Amino acid sequence: MPSRRIAFACMLAAILVPLRAAPQQDQPRAAHEAASAPGSSEIRFAGEVTHGQPFEHDIGHDLTFRLTPATSDEGGGWVIEILPPVDQPDDPVEFSAIATPPYHAYNDRYLAAAFGYSAREAVKAPLRKFYFVQSEHDQQVASEVVNAALYPSTVSEADKARIAAEAAAVKVGRGELRILHSRITPGKGEPDTIAWLKFEVVLDFSPGITLQDVLAPKPPSAR
Repeated sequence: MPSRRIAFACMLAAILVPLRAAPQQDQPRAAHEAASAPGSSEIRFAGEVTHGQPFEHDIGHDLTFRLTPATSDEGGGWVIEILPPVDQPDDPVEFSAIATPPYHAYNDRYLAAAFGYSAREAVKAPLRKFYFVQSEHDQQVASEVVNAALYPSTVSEADKARIAAEAAAVKVGRGELRILHSRITPGKGEPDTIAWLKFEVVLDFSPGITLQDVLAPKPPSAR
């Protein structure tokens, strides 16, 4: 949905442009042999998940990757989540929703029939790209930054520079999920259902990207 992303980036400019993040060097990638070891910069794994069932994988860094079954009745599916240890089961913290726009809409965290997308449409695009913060402190800071971006009229001029600086200081991880195979169950009068997925995931904890880069990406250079 490029038009939504462009509109969102324009809305962010008034808040995030005052302070740009300093250029960052990409961190060295971990050796292939250590790619799945806890604490590695890059984590790779594959998995399968069936309708209505969650999928969890320990990704090191005291975090868990989870595919949580979608709650909509439009055809099932899953939502990508990055979770710290659960201290408050009734109010769990999640690290990818705050760093993956567009907000309040279908985005790449969804492998689900939701927001008007059918089950077949949900699995038609095989690649999902998402971002995540890596601590509860950064999640709280990111929440303030995103709220200010969504509701700029509530932000004073004095706070805009501070919020821009905070956005530039929050380093985010980057993830990709690729659907390898999928199976759809025909609905027979009801919506079709995503019955099964096989997938692979790559997570990079040090991609050299900040929250500011995610919320207000620079346009591609003209050639």
